[in-house]
Amino acid sequence: VWMFVSRRLRAMPISAIVADMFGAPEVLQLRPVELPALKPNQVRVKMEAAGVNPSDTYLRLGMEGPYAAVPHLLPQLPWTPGRDGAGTVEALGEEVETARLAVGQRVYTCASGTGTYASHANLDASGVFPLPDGISFAQGAGVGVPCATAYYALKHRGQVSRGSRVFIHGASGAVGLAAVQLAKDMGCSVVGSAGTAAGLEAVVKAGAQAVNHREKGYLEACKAAAPEGFDVILEMAAHANLAVDLQLVGQNGRICIVGSKSQDININPRTLMPKQVDVRGVFLGSATPEELQDIHASLFDAMQRKALVPVVGLELPLQEAAKAHVEVMAPSSGGAAGNVVLLPPAECNL
Repeated sequence: VWMFVSRRLRAMPISAIVADMFGAPEVLQLRPVELPALKPNQVRVKMEAAGVNPSDTYLRLGMEGPYAAVPHLLPQLPWTPGRDGAGTVEALGEEVETARLAVGQRVYTCASGTGTYASHANLDASGVFPLPDGISFAQGAGVGVPCATAYYALKHRGQVSRGSRVFIHGASGAVGLAAVQLAKDMGCSVVGSAGTAAGLEAVVKAGAQAVNHREKGYLEACKAAAPEGFDVILEMAAHANLAVDLQLVGQNGRICIVGSKSQDININPRTLMPKQVDVRGVFLGSATPEELQDIHASLFDAMQRKALVPVVGLELPLQEAAKAHVEVMAPSSGGAAGNVVLLPPAECNL
């Protein structure tokens, strides 16, 4: 038994997406690589699905993307992308809490490590969490960043409570659909916007009243849904919509910026004053350890009760990682409707 466990901790050949340089999506190529030996406080996971997030594309761009402002945060090359994913624990490194994780356990991850765009990954144990049996691996791949961000934005930054009026501006993406489900579970009344028929359908299915933000008059529809204004607005594209949000927010309301392009906008500061509006940034990486513990315990509970079921919008084979990076930023359908997920090839799952 000891020899078997020891082999599990050693370096091993795997298949992984690798970028040898920063640049366009085409730098992402599937090839055989060696997974390093497992370090203390790491978990080796056989990946069944990897979640694709916009932040992965920003890292891939290197100095041509948003990380040009913080180059020390860029990964070293060659690089395998991915923090989100789901799979089965194959081995535990030294010092990992066996009371929390076990070999053979179904898990999801939002951990740093060797990258989840692979057949296997070595991941920091602190970012690996149990996955309820009723949630598929493809669904689990969309929990780590999208669902955690949605919960953090609603509970810790937006401070919603039962009865809060919530508007999710851009609700058909991975974070937005998770936020709709979680806000409904928290007892809020929820309005969500989308720009395509599929997106609107997904928003309604998740439990919100839907408005089309590409139609004239959608602001009037939002105001009709919350005549006194919204208590909390989750904003996915603040560079385009912050001025609009200031028209929709209610007295003492909170506008939580989940996403934005890096560009200047013109806002009249006096518009915040009469309603005493708070504009708050949301960055999951700034959550405290106590907040992260609450987030993931709450997500597990919500998934176990089926109050939260992550929405998979598109599944692609792992070798199509380049296409996944295009789709997560500019969906060919014309609008996002859930998570983009990569599935390792069948031969990796033997």
